[in-house]
Amino acid sequence: MTGPVVCGVDFSDDSRRALRWAAFMARHLAQPLVVVHAVEPLLAAAAQVHYGADALPATVQPELDAFIADAIDAGLAVRTTLTAGEPASTINGTALAKGASVIVVGTQGLGQAGRLWFGSTTMRLLRESTIPVLAIPPGAAARSEAPLRISSIVVGTDFGAASRAAIDAGTKLGRLFGVPVTGLHAVPAIAAPARWNEFVAGAVDRAVDDARARMAATVPALWTSEVRSGDPARVLVDAASGNDALIVVGLGGLAAGQRPGTTAYRVLCDADAPVLAVPPG
Repeated sequence: MTGPVVCGVDFSDDSRRALRWAAFMARHLAQPLVVVHAVEPLLAAAAQVHYGADALPATVQPELDAFIADAIDAGLAVRTTLTAGEPASTINGTALAKGASVIVVGTQGLGQAGRLWFGSTTMRLLRESTIPVLAIPPGAAARSEAPLRISSIVVGTDFGAASRAAIDAGTKLGRLFGVPVTGLHAVPAIAAPARWNEFVAGAVDRAVDDARARMAATVPALWTSEVRSGDPARVLVDAASGNDALIVVGLGGLAAGQRPGTTAYRVLCDADAPVLAVPPG
């Protein structure tokens, strides 16, 4: 993975967590960090009326510099992009223009019990970006002084095109961090009348056997491969829980209605681990 790490911030605690992870990724990738802040156009226009044409560099840039200095350690090459515009478009445009390897953003989650939505910026990036998006939930950095680390990588696969991109990313990241990688496929439970339990059990067993054969043919030999039965999103979240793990999932096609996909969306909503969402290609 080459190219700078781009992180969108809005001065919230959520973006502070994202910034710490962005710096962590930039150091491991040996790439510069680009921090992006977009000021809502109406607010930017009002500021220029009050403070003059240099309102943003004069009033917002010092705050942005202080926010960055407070969130991450010195010694990392950091650039900033400060402009008026819609945040998701600004972040995505900056990432494309600079050939970014990854975009890092917070999820603006509400906690495991009530995390029902993403912030609009994160959701739009997941729908539109052609660059991998690393989404950082609140649980990924519970304490500001806690050292960040990745001890394992869990890659979800359903054997589709999006999964192939996730497997490729998981391979690269496993080498980068020198940690074990697990390929994980979940066979969904089948709802049926109780009198059909025997047939259901047989169907699930056959699906598990088939999935194991397909896993052996698609994931790298050095990986651990697992096939479990249950809800796919829940299986992925549970596999990463408490393990300092990074979850890698594939995103669907470019059409907004296909992204991020039901399973990927639920993983992004429910996980306390950072989630790398990888678009095809």
